[in-house]
Amino acid sequence: MKLQSVVGLLYQYASPKLAGDWDNVGLLVEPSDPHEVTKLFLTNDLTPPVLDEAIEEKANMILSYHPPLFSPIKRLTQVNWKDRVITKCIENRIAVFSPHTSYDALEGGVNDWLISAFDLQNKCPIEPTVMPNKKFSKKRIFTVPADLAPTLVQGLSGIKGTVTTSIAVEPDLVQISFLGNQDNAPDVMEVIGDHMKVIKSIESYDLQKVVWPGYGMGRKGTLKEPMTLNEAVSVVKKHTNLEHVRLAAAPGEPQVSSVAVCAGSGGSVLRNVPASLYVTGEMSHHEVLQAVYNGTSVILCDHSNTERGYLHMLRQELNKLFKEKIDIVISKTDRDPLEIV
Repeated sequence: MKLQSVVGLLYQYASPKLAGDWDNVGLLVEPSDPHEVTKLFLTNDLTPPVLDEAIEEKANMILSYHPPLFSPIKRLTQVNWKDRVITKCIENRIAVFSPHTSYDALEGGVNDWLISAFDLQNKCPIEPTVMPNKKFSKKRIFTVPADLAPTLVQGLSGIKGTVTTSIAVEPDLVQISFLGNQDNAPDVMEVIGDHMKVIKSIESYDLQKVVWPGYGMGRKGTLKEPMTLNEAVSVVKKHTNLEHVRLAAAPGEPQVSSVAVCAGSGGSVLRNVPASLYVTGEMSHHEVLQAVYNGTSVILCDHSNTERGYLHMLRQELNKLFKEKIDIVISKTDRDPLEIV
């Protein structure tokens, strides 16, 4: 598949608008045309050993969950390891794409994978995604004499991209609701201008943002059946394929009846979320203390260990997205830099 087609499908799968505004997602390295993608290489982090593996696999595109390019750069030299990685990608004509927090917020993304370790009776994002209202940004309500309403409804309904409805509120008054955009203001004034003296009231409301159900940062849910903290630790170990995790137990003999998760670094997302257990990659010392003495136990797996397992689910989704026209390989070299010794 052509690189542009692959990137277009990836943007359809998870809009870059889902990502944090501080993030750097999307196509980060683009080889010159023509560039056909025959093998896509999945990794959590694009490190020098991972890139060597991708080259050995003859991959011509890498999807790196974490963006290898994040801060603005002024030069590419051999001094910095990240510069060497990007230079080597360019030399080997390997495209690089990073989804990062767009996959965190995605319904069915990284956080949904992480919380799927538990059998839940309900689940929702901790911080729901709020996006611009693409269709309408303004709602205007006009209260007008009943005999004027048909004229105004007809005039407002003729404005492109709008919806107009009316309802009688008193025997001689009608409320006209008008959905449109700020750009419609001149057209609206043209319709109502000659009638301003008899219009009883005009109300205006912003419709700038809408919540995307199922999308957002972190996930929380209630277990169908409570479990012990030791059972929860075993569930997390199995799901993340880890021999060891770090545990901070709340005082007493805590039962786990609800859980909140955030892949990667979860301190800011999980702060003060009511749950009997937090699962994340990393939190600061003081964030852990705050959780524990508020009655919430904490399981820390180290940052990328809460993300990497998602790549296996992602591979299945991308195979369907690309209709198996591309060979998709998951890195065997990629691993969290920290380990328990």
